[in-house]
Amino acid sequence: MTKRNAALWVLFFNISLSIFAQKTLPVLAILPFTAPSELAHEGQQIEKLVQSYTTQLGLFRLVAPSDRDKILSEWEFSLNISASQKIGDLLSADFLLQGNLGTLGSNYLLTLEVIKVKTGEKISFSSIEPDIDSLSANLKSLLLKTYMQQADTTKANSVSVQKAITRESDIIGTWQGDKGIEIVRLFPGGYGQAIFTSGAKMELRYKIENGSLIVVQTSPNIDRYYHPLPYKIASQMVKQAQPMRWIFSEYNNTSLIGKKMSTGVRYDGEKIIEIIHDTERTAEWVRTAN
Repeated sequence: MTKRNAALWVLFFNISLSIFAQKTLPVLAILPFTAPSELAHEGQQIEKLVQSYTTQLGLFRLVAPSDRDKILSEWEFSLNISASQKIGDLLSADFLLQGNLGTLGSNYLLTLEVIKVKTGEKISFSSIEPDIDSLSANLKSLLLKTYMQQADTTKANSVSVQKAITRESDIIGTWQGDKGIEIVRLFPGGYGQAIFTSGAKMELRYKIENGSLIVVQTSPNIDRYYHPLPYKIASQMVKQAQPMRWIFSEYNNTSLIGKKMSTGVRYDGEKIIEIIHDTERTAEWVRTAN
C-alpha cells in the first residue's frame, strides 16, 4: 500500500469513526435560559457559551436552537407544570438542559439542571461568582461536572435500593432541592427551610407518615417563590396559590424521590388565563450534607 493510499485510509477511518460516534451519542436539547429582565442579555450570552462548550466537550449531539425554538413556539409551556417528557419527545431528545441566571445578594448565581427525559431523573449544580466574567470563566468546568454527575447518578440509581422513610435521622441534613430550589435544610423536630435560586427563603414543616416524608410550606407566599414569572403574574400568584407540598415515598441514602404539589398557571402577557391547583410533578432532593 502506498503512503498516499495509507494516509487516505487513515483519514477515511477517522471520519467514519467520528460519524459512528456522533450517531451513538445521546441527544441533548438546551432550553432557553431564564433570567430577570435586567439580566436578559447576560443570560442569552451564557446560553450561547453553553451551546459552544457542550459542542466542544463532545458528550452529546445537540438539537439546533432554531429547531428547538420552532417546537417551543408551538408548545404552551408553564414553568410550574411538568412538561419535560413531552418537550423531550417533541425534540427527540434524551436529555434537556435548563439554565437560570439570577442574583444572590451582590453575587451572580447560575444554576444548570439536566433532566433525563425517559425517567425524569434530574441533577443540577450552581455557581456563585461576584461578576458575570467569573461565571463565564468557570462555565466549562461547571458544565462538565453537571454532565458527569448526571451519568453517575443515573448509574447509581439503577442499582440502589429504594426503601421507605421511617426515621427522622434518615432525612435530617442539607439537600439540593427540586427545580427552583437551591438548598433545603431539614432540622430535628419537624422544622425545615428552603432557599430558592431567586434568594427567597421558605419556612417548612415536615412529618413522617406511613413510610413517606410529607413536607409543607408554612411561610406566606411572596412573589420571589414564582420567579421567573412576570412580576404582575407572580403578584397574583401570591394571593391565589396554595401552599406548596412535597410527598417523598422513596429514599436511597442519597436521594428523596416523590412528587410536588403546587399551583400552576397559564397566562398571556400580564393576564392570568387559568389557575391550576394541586398540579403534580416529579420531585427529587439530593443530599449534599448530613
